[in-house]
Amino acid sequence: MSYLNNFILLGDFLSHLVESKKKASTISMYKHDLKQFFEWLNESHPNIPSETLPGDKKYYDEYFTYLKEKNLSEANLRRVASHLNGMLKYYSLTDDIGLLQATTKKQRALTDTDFITESDASILLDSVISHEHLSDIQLQIHKYIGPRNHSMFILMLRYGLTINEVVSLNIQDINFAQNTLTVNTGKSKRTLELSKHDKKTIYDYLLTIPLLFRPKDYTNDPLFISFHPQKMVYWYDYNLNKPKRISIIGTKRMIEREVKRSGIQAIVRSTHFRNSCILNKIHDGYSNEHIIYYFGLSSRHALYRFKRYLKTK
Repeated sequence: MSYLNNFILLGDFLSHLVESKKKASTISMYKHDLKQFFEWLNESHPNIPSETLPGDKKYYDEYFTYLKEKNLSEANLRRVASHLNGMLKYYSLTDDIGLLQATTKKQRALTDTDFITESDASILLDSVISHEHLSDIQLQIHKYIGPRNHSMFILMLRYGLTINEVVSLNIQDINFAQNTLTVNTGKSKRTLELSKHDKKTIYDYLLTIPLLFRPKDYTNDPLFISFHPQKMVYWYDYNLNKPKRISIIGTKRMIEREVKRSGIQAIVRSTHFRNSCILNKIHDGYSNEHIIYYFGLSSRHALYRFKRYLKTK
């Protein structure tokens, strides 16, 4: 298969994704994964007819073997398989080949270390807004970022939002009059009810931001914005004429710092917060349908590990 035909096949499929209103970041990842597949195919099987995709599953299995030899993680293998399946479905090859599975490895069972306790969650939330263990310089910075960080932790600890979801929130996604928050992942859209207390916490955070940098109401300005600790100012993107969104990496580092400052013994991340929220919903007797909608899960299969864990308690 020549590079030219690769680009035609890939380009047509990517155009389909654009028309399907996939997010730009999602399309970029599809392009990356599929381009790497075609590069491997050209090098390993240059005699395959140039006008079509391989119609034999053995070529895809061979590719996954190649990726495993490069020590690709289970999560990355599953992502590549999903992207290849999307392309095969678009070209009507799944009926002949079937759905690709990069790995048959079962997800490990959940243990106590996959969750954050209610006690630790309470300590963490209190610590985020406290002045404990902060230097004089950190205290100056804290008055700017403390309310923001507290609001972000609330959404992760009490509502189970992922880091990506929290970072992607825009000011228009929160309705202060109705106490609701809309989470739009591109694949799904769901509306969650906020408690009046949590709604007020987020509202008060916004009021701490000077008007020049504050996200404008009813716009796609980011809800949680970035702060420059050296210059002691909020970042602003003058090209886009809006505040700069806090990054995923910046959020992960913020969580690590706040967990360490809180003094809790457990090593926890945002996945622990989400796991605990899901577990609590199951424990409280909510239906599978409600939980799948509430957390934007793909299917009820995602709940099985949690239910197996509860049976051990």
